[in-house]
Amino acid sequence: MPIEDKPAPRARRKSRPTKLELTVETFGTDIVRGKYAGSTSLPSEAELCATYGVSRATLREVVKMLAFKGLIVIHKHRGLFLQERRNWNYLDTDVLHWALSDDNSYEMIQALLETRAVIEPAIAGWAALRATANDLARMETAIQDMERFYYDKERFNAADVAFHTALTSAAQNVVIEQLGRAVAALQIAVFDVTYFPNETTKEITIRQHTELLEAVRLKKPSQAKKISTRMIAGVSGRINEKFGREGPRGTRRFEGWAEE
Repeated sequence: MPIEDKPAPRARRKSRPTKLELTVETFGTDIVRGKYAGSTSLPSEAELCATYGVSRATLREVVKMLAFKGLIVIHKHRGLFLQERRNWNYLDTDVLHWALSDDNSYEMIQALLETRAVIEPAIAGWAALRATANDLARMETAIQDMERFYYDKERFNAADVAFHTALTSAAQNVVIEQLGRAVAALQIAVFDVTYFPNETTKEITIRQHTELLEAVRLKKPSQAKKISTRMIAGVSGRINEKFGREGPRGTRRFEGWAEE
């Protein structure tokens, strides 16, 4: 069967979330959206149990999970306190999801793109020096899938992540590979906002990924870094348009970043 005719893989059926998972989601979202803003301390255990309809045992498990995510500090004999936003674990996919679901998610999205702008160009540069034939083949296949499935959001996202995963692997550095996984998590987290299903964006996206592949293939690290930076700046510009924003937290923030 030709690759083009293969049926799409079936999505794995998600099991129904448990009461614990639902409470973590609800409580975490409430914190991120500012329900408890205005005070550093949270309500008593009894009040929280009533608010979320859970037992003390379940609430204590919820609190432990939210503390691990950096949202809550537990002070023995004193109660529960909110962490400062700067101390939240933004590499935790739940925290990112809650933060991005907020109406004021623009600054968070730009911060994520800025983080990518620090890491990804360096990865592209190392890949241009070290990529193997297998790495290049994986990147090329991912681009083909990106073009083929551009209007199938989930499959396009998977192909896009596959491209950047292959690029990261091509850097041939296990530490960078772990950083690449974090970048992939950031990429997935903002995908719903950065996905623009139109022909113009499709053409730009495929062209830029192809240019990056060619820079890696031709072993041109400086060019690969600049293309990577330009790709992220382009996404930032489209985000600005989507949010109706202008100013320094736009494409200009990335200008010159990869210059040597």
